[in-house]
Amino acid sequence: MLKRKKVKLLGRRIRFAVLAVLFTLLIGTAGLMLTEHFSLAQAFYFTVETITTVGYGDIKLKSDAGHVFSVMLMLGGAGVMLYSAGLMMAFLVEGQLAGAYGRRKMNKKIEQLQDHIIVCGAGRVGRQVVYRLRKEGYPCVVIEQEEELVRQFIEEGYLVIHNDATQDEVLKKAGIERAKGLITALPEDALNVFVTLTAKGLNPKVQVVARMDQLESENKLLRAGADKVISPAILGGWRMAMSILKPVSMEYIETVIHDHNIEMKIMELKVEQGSCLIGRTLSSSGIKQQTGAIVLAILRDKFVISNPDAREEILEGDLLIVLGLREQLHRLEEVAANQTKLQPAEAG
Repeated sequence: MLKRKKVKLLGRRIRFAVLAVLFTLLIGTAGLMLTEHFSLAQAFYFTVETITTVGYGDIKLKSDAGHVFSVMLMLGGAGVMLYSAGLMMAFLVEGQLAGAYGRRKMNKKIEQLQDHIIVCGAGRVGRQVVYRLRKEGYPCVVIEQEEELVRQFIEEGYLVIHNDATQDEVLKKAGIERAKGLITALPEDALNVFVTLTAKGLNPKVQVVARMDQLESENKLLRAGADKVISPAILGGWRMAMSILKPVSMEYIETVIHDHNIEMKIMELKVEQGSCLIGRTLSSSGIKQQTGAIVLAILRDKFVISNPDAREEILEGDLLIVLGLREQLHRLEEVAANQTKLQPAEAG
């Protein structure tokens, strides 16, 4: 916002300088026509010659009034031209320096990122991805080729690289080796396949989510290494259909997932080595009784156990899908990280 105000102020000054030069040319031309009886062409030529300090000397003044007016024109015109030239120089130099400094500062921030998300393509789909990542407080780097989109995202405070996401060096600049994940939301499936191949080649461990428009592109993206392939059209159509068939259920789910202000949240909790939850069943772990959170599913070795039984044992490496209020989820995170076991639920 401050940068925009500064540019606006400088623009007003430049417009004023242009008007001042035009006014000087008008006054100089009219004055020489009155004092020296020059023709319009001669008067205009002499005025330009004077205020630009060229001074060819090919036109001679004859009257004292002409000499006096010429002196005033020299002083005033030269001042106006110097002021205008200074503004133009400041505009060019400040713009270049600010741009270079801004890029250097942004590159340093990108170099310091760890476990961030790279978003390739900031169009209709990519924009929503970036906005959601910011709402969740997750660091991300945007790679976009369209200059106007790049300018908009920079003004909104995002880290942006203005380049082609299919190039190895660009992904390296975005920190692909340190990134947790990459979302490629480019408008063409072929480009998303290429980005996926490039990203997996540079960092085989990075999680890649790819956009697809054509159904036949899904297998190609999966073969290229994408961990998840999503079609905005299919997903949007499914949500629209379910909103008609089961409006209340869909509204609740969307509120839980998408409303950032609501207290109820869904969380993924990884059961790490040494956690007090390891070896406990869901009923004996005390998760529900002492934190209030509800385990919706367990992801184990890429197999999903939906609505797990209370007798299901929690193993190291399990990913618990948990629903609860924010404070309940925070409490569960703290407990899961400890080696002290929760108090078992009371019998009966």
